[in-house]
Amino acid sequence: MALLSFEDLSPVRKSIEVEIPADVIASESARVATEFTRHAKLPGFRPGKIPVNVVRSRFAKEIQEEVVNRLLPISFRDAVSGKGLEPVGDPKLEHLGTFVEGAPIKYKAEFEVKPVFELGNYRGLRVTDPKVEVADADIDAMIERLRDQASVYRPITERGLEEGDFALINIASSGEGIEPSSDSGHFQLGEETPMTELHDAMRGKKTGDTASFDKTYGDDAIKEEFRGRTIRHDVTLNEIRLQEKPELNDDFARSIGDFDSVVVMRERISEDIRRHRETEALRAKRNDLGEQLVSTHEFDLPEALVEEELSRSLQNYARYLASQGIDLDKVQLDWRKVGEEFRPEAMKRVKRGLILDAVAKKEGRDHRNRG
Repeated sequence: MALLSFEDLSPVRKSIEVEIPADVIASESARVATEFTRHAKLPGFRPGKIPVNVVRSRFAKEIQEEVVNRLLPISFRDAVSGKGLEPVGDPKLEHLGTFVEGAPIKYKAEFEVKPVFELGNYRGLRVTDPKVEVADADIDAMIERLRDQASVYRPITERGLEEGDFALINIASSGEGIEPSSDSGHFQLGEETPMTELHDAMRGKKTGDTASFDKTYGDDAIKEEFRGRTIRHDVTLNEIRLQEKPELNDDFARSIGDFDSVVVMRERISEDIRRHRETEALRAKRNDLGEQLVSTHEFDLPEALVEEELSRSLQNYARYLASQGIDLDKVQLDWRKVGEEFRPEAMKRVKRGLILDAVAKKEGRDHRNRG
């Protein structure tokens, strides 16, 4: 492979022109043609017995495409390896020459690379070391969540909806400038929620009862069509369910895990909470260190890495919304706008990761030198 030219378009974007020699192309063409003879099928020939010259003629286009697909990434890697660069993302190929038997192929490639920057002082940075504690209230809260998960829910018909009850509802929504819609769901009366109007409207209602209320939404409403509008909601109470938690005793402890008693369960839960908080504390220290490093280093970021991190952020956000019972097929989110809001934090995470990678490499080199 021959590197004909190299151009710095920016600190993180480069351009090269490469020539793949004719003899390399010829050698790879012969190799690919031989492989085709083992698998190609043509009328009048037994599998694996087709002459190479027939295969070259009959599958000329396919062979050329396979040769180019194999040689381009190899030639690209060879061309940039001597420059000490770390390409990221896929290169953009341009001016790919026509495949001519016995002639070289020239092409240009634009690509992004990891930034090269001078690592500033990092050993003198100070980070807080939070104290990790586990209180009885923390253990109690976790046990209550376990009791919630093990609860049974008994339908109630003889009374109205009370605090703590679960309501299964249908809700129809309408308003000026939107298409009427309906949905079903559930909520626990009295739980913390942005839609307090729903709780007020349904409190005391019995199965089969209906209620209506208006709600004015801000610009942060999840449903885009609700933003800045007053929406009327018509609600039907389909069922009331009473949550019945299991009694907190040794039988319950044994039923949810390898615990002989409530005392052992509390000890294990305390240990689990402590380990989790220690992990979170370590992550917080790393983030604190990363924030300080980001503020003291300036360099360009390759767009490929930013887009990759942004994609992960949006996927995580989508999973979070789904975990909250939001149907993403029905909610018309402006993902482009969400992406714009997430981009600054994604850029910061990419920058922090690059700096911490550089620190890890330097510490590794220093350790080997000391050894």
